[in-house]
Amino acid sequence: MDNSLSGTPLHELRLRAEQRLAVSTSLPAGASPQEAQRLVQELQVHQIELQMQYEELLETQAQVEASRAQYLDLYEFAPVGYCTIDEAGTLLQLNLRTAQLLGTTRQGLVGRRLLLFVDREARAQFIAFLGKLWASPGERLTCELAMCQQDETPFFAQLEGTVAAANPATKQPATGRLVLLDSTARRQAADALAASEARFRATFQQSRDGVLLLEGQHIVDVNDAGVWMLRRADRRQVVGHHLAEFWPEHQPNGRRTLDVLADCLARARAEGWCRLEWMRRDSAGLPVWDELSFNPVLVQGKQLMHGMWRDITERKHMQQAEQDQQRALAEAVVAASESEKRRIAESLHNGLAQQLYAAKLSLGQLQGQQCRDDWPTFTLAYQKTSQLLAAAIVQTRTLSHELIPRTLQDFGLEAALHDICADYSIAPLRMHCHVAQLPEGLPAHLLLALYRMAQELANNIVKHAHATEASLCISADEETIELRAQDNGVGFSTGLPDQHKGVGVLHDVVGQLLGHAV
Repeated sequence: MDNSLSGTPLHELRLRAEQRLAVSTSLPAGASPQEAQRLVQELQVHQIELQMQYEELLETQAQVEASRAQYLDLYEFAPVGYCTIDEAGTLLQLNLRTAQLLGTTRQGLVGRRLLLFVDREARAQFIAFLGKLWASPGERLTCELAMCQQDETPFFAQLEGTVAAANPATKQPATGRLVLLDSTARRQAADALAASEARFRATFQQSRDGVLLLEGQHIVDVNDAGVWMLRRADRRQVVGHHLAEFWPEHQPNGRRTLDVLADCLARARAEGWCRLEWMRRDSAGLPVWDELSFNPVLVQGKQLMHGMWRDITERKHMQQAEQDQQRALAEAVVAASESEKRRIAESLHNGLAQQLYAAKLSLGQLQGQQCRDDWPTFTLAYQKTSQLLAAAIVQTRTLSHELIPRTLQDFGLEAALHDICADYSIAPLRMHCHVAQLPEGLPAHLLLALYRMAQELANNIVKHAHATEASLCISADEETIELRAQDNGVGFSTGLPDQHKGVGVLHDVVGQLLGHAV
């Protein structure tokens, strides 16, 4: 008998069978037939029991074989890599997924060290991992390594392992069991996320505009520019505070700052973006205007509000200056219009009205007794009345010409400027006109403005220059039109305020046309 079976269940079963065989082949002396019959029946029962136990063993063996086949299927075709290694990291057994991860066949991997497939810069980490693994049998350890396949294709793997202690009874040595997961996609996503976070952080911190993140209405993060704009020494003096704390309770329009902020944030959540302008005061008490814009963002699954703001105080001052300029321009235009109305009224009163009044008096003389009786007196009064009416007609035409320059409408700007020079050439002054080729299709309002400015320049020369020679010149290029007046008179200082209303009106009209007067 094989001594290797001693102490096993099969050996014990064999001994029991031999004992039963001895009993069945050697009946005691003097045994009665009844005892022999009983012994035979007992042996038959034991035989049936053995047959039943054999059937159970066959069934158990089939289940074990099925379980083993299922285990092999799970082991071999699992979506993760399984392998068994020794203390040196040599591959003893591995499944198909492990071979796929390492990029070669199983036959070419068994007996090779797993260290050879670890990136050179990560080998020290892998050796330390193996040392910890064997130093603590039964404990699960994990690490992530940069690895490479047989053809040097890099990938990242998540390793999880444990060590099964040696079994002296079966003389089974200690072995390490590793699970390998391909974490390349996750690592690349993590690296991309880290790079994106780094870019966002760089943009966040290096932006010259103030940048902040709000949770509700409280600041959870702010960049250095925002801290500086709020005149705080450290971001810890800002983070965690309510945003409205850094602005006055009420805005210049009377609204509460909290209400303005709440309305803007609600609109940003509803429409995706919102902008507001509000005012605070600096340490000197001077007003500082800020422009803030908000848009909702999702950060680590949390809904926050991203805000940017910049100091627009200078822009506000420029807008105010522009508004003041527009207001002054409008006032100047109104003043010029009123001045023109007064001039026309004076011309009507002092010129046309006086002449008509004189004509009326002359007509009254025609009705007198003296004119009825004396024909020469009547004739003289009639001629005087006709002269007065003719002068009134001329005065009316002159005023009409000043109001609506017919020459400009009928013959163009060049002819109208020549008329101005001819009309204002009053001895000893001689005024010349020079008109270059002007672009075609100039708008009517621009032609009228040029005519009025030339008329005003000529009028100023006659009244104030005391000149004997003067000229009006107009020229044009692709972008500008230049109207120039020159004379040999006394002139005026450009460093002094405008001494005559006409000069101020000219500046206003030029500014209204987006031009420049010198």
